[in-house]
Amino acid sequence: MFMGQYEHSIDTKGRIIIPAKYREELGDTFVVTRGLDGCLFLYPQAEWAQFVEKLQQLPSNQNTRKIQRQFLSKAMEVSLDKQGRILIPALLRTSAALEKEVTFVGMMNRIEVWDKNRLEAQEMQDDDEVLEEAMDELDISL
Repeated sequence: MFMGQYEHSIDTKGRIIIPAKYREELGDTFVVTRGLDGCLFLYPQAEWAQFVEKLQQLPSNQNTRKIQRQFLSKAMEVSLDKQGRILIPALLRTSAALEKEVTFVGMMNRIEVWDKNRLEAQEMQDDDEVLEEAMDELDISL
């Protein structure tokens, strides 16, 4: 299970070091794709296969095609180099506005990759009141 938050820099070629805590569970080859809210998602191969299976089971309609298109057309398999880095393709760097500083966020079965400033702005929007309302709506109690 992925959890925690780690910060790294992206180099001018678009390479980034994957946090050591995540490498074993991700494996040597995994999938990077467009995420939600302005981030990227990293999926281990097995989790990616489960996600794709869910996409395949959706009813055939316009919304399904939009969802499939957004995740599948931007998905790319990446491999760790000897330094534990991956190359984030330019298309995905642009879509997530990844500049220099990035933050990895463990999200159970996947990892989110955020531009550090974008994540900070998102977290400012998600203040305690909004979080409490969301938990009430989902009927989650602590």
